[in-house]
Amino acid sequence: MKSGCVAISGKVNAAMLEKADRLFRNDDDGVWIELLQNARRAGAIAVNITIEAAEANASPCTVTIQDDGGGIENFQSLVTLGKSDWSAATETREDPAGMGFFSLCRSEVEIHSGTQRVRISPSVFLGKSEAQVERAPFVRGTRIRFARESTKPALLAALGRVSEFCPLEVRIDGQPLPRHDFLEGALYREMIDGIEVGFATGFAWRWNYYRDDNWNFYGARIREPFRYFTGLLDAAKAGSELNIHARFNVLQTAHVKLQLPDRRAIIQDEFFREFVRKAHAAAYRFFQTQASHALPFKDWQEAKELGVVLPEAVRLLKSWHADPQDENVEPLFGYPERRLLPDASGVLLVERGVPDAHTLEGALQCGATLQRELYEEKPEYAGYAWYDRLPRIVDTAVLVDGVLYDDWPEGSERPAKIQIEVTIAESGQPERSIRLPTLIHAPTDELDEISFVAVRNSPWDNDDLDGPFSVADFLIWATFRASDDLGECDSWNTQMDYYGKTIEREVNAYFRGPKASLLAILRDVIDWDANRIAEQLGVKEIHFRRTAPSGSGWDIELVN
Repeated sequence: MKSGCVAISGKVNAAMLEKADRLFRNDDDGVWIELLQNARRAGAIAVNITIEAAEANASPCTVTIQDDGGGIENFQSLVTLGKSDWSAATETREDPAGMGFFSLCRSEVEIHSGTQRVRISPSVFLGKSEAQVERAPFVRGTRIRFARESTKPALLAALGRVSEFCPLEVRIDGQPLPRHDFLEGALYREMIDGIEVGFATGFAWRWNYYRDDNWNFYGARIREPFRYFTGLLDAAKAGSELNIHARFNVLQTAHVKLQLPDRRAIIQDEFFREFVRKAHAAAYRFFQTQASHALPFKDWQEAKELGVVLPEAVRLLKSWHADPQDENVEPLFGYPERRLLPDASGVLLVERGVPDAHTLEGALQCGATLQRELYEEKPEYAGYAWYDRLPRIVDTAVLVDGVLYDDWPEGSERPAKIQIEVTIAESGQPERSIRLPTLIHAPTDELDEISFVAVRNSPWDNDDLDGPFSVADFLIWATFRASDDLGECDSWNTQMDYYGKTIEREVNAYFRGPKASLLAILRDVIDWDANRIAEQLGVKEIHFRRTAPSGSGWDIELVN
């Protein structure tokens, strides 16, 4: 009777060899990476390369690469997929896959090392034919010659990219190519598990702020997302923060595993996740070297969990101003400013989204005071002891002659008094309210609706509308937001111009009466074109005369 259990184990099917020409992308960069990697592992200090093209900028090219390494003992290992004859030290340090030479499997390749030479065709790589290793004159190191379906400029450009951060000296026709320190520009470096980590606001060579190829494997660069850290104080600009970015220069690959065969991505295993945690700790140790920092609380907390003790963040806050309803409108009372405060005793935070923010700022511009200076809340600081103790404005309400604005009878005469009630919350204390006098209130719950109320005998009740600030500008700042419905709306400038003229008429009628409002309308009607034509005609006066007791009929007389 047969057992119901069957033993299975992983194997590689021989047919896999026939697909070896699809293991690599067959791009110029990838070929150079594999060739330089093999030379380096063989102990080479330098390689010399020549590229010959039958015609300028034409394909194919003949490439010869000569290294001064230890050479090749077993030529069979070159075409044995998954097998390498590297030393035990190299196996331990770099975890070679034994596949790199197959990056040439689409080319006719001649390899000459020591006193042996062989010519390998694509069919040999794919296991469909054999190649004979023959005796040849002695060559130090290894010389490889192959044909490449690419142009000389393209090959040189790719080689320049790959050799720039390679530990080998690479020469073209005997002339060394420039090499650079991958981490140059780093403010701080640490060695972690055979990988040198550098932290900088920006690196010196081939750095991209938005999408940096931040890992260097002996000249091969790949991108593996790694967070940046905000909170470095800019010594050159008080109150400014800089971001810290990381780069990783791999000196040993035995721990960080790369996707095979062409090593263009990092395996996301537990070792790599642990490495990331160590890199975070290294970043925080960099912040330890600074006199102070502005790290978010969650970073400060992570540093503590990783055994890195940091002081609390400095008091870096942004002054508060109510935002314009439309982002393209200039702020009426200035832009917020980041400030590095010696202490927070005079700080009052304003919660984001607090209602009636424009009325509140208008009140402060008209002379009301809160004893403390207003700053924007900074949620990323929540958790720091000094920040959590700060009082903050959490709500407001507007009262007109002692009645909530929403309950104030519409159409009533102008009030004698308008107040904004500010609710302040503070840790360990009950909420408290303060009432501030204000001269004008513009509700902002309905945008693009011109609704406002001002006290009787306000500073703006004069022929020139002189007051603490321009009422028209205040209302635009507090209530205007252009519509951006695609294809259905006028341009921003047209909408703004129309709204501004409407505001001007409303303000004139409210503070100066109907006569001023009519004059403002007539001034708008006589625009630039009308003025230009009047000047051509020599018109000095324009008389309007109603043609009927009521209605819209008017006679217009031009007087020279």
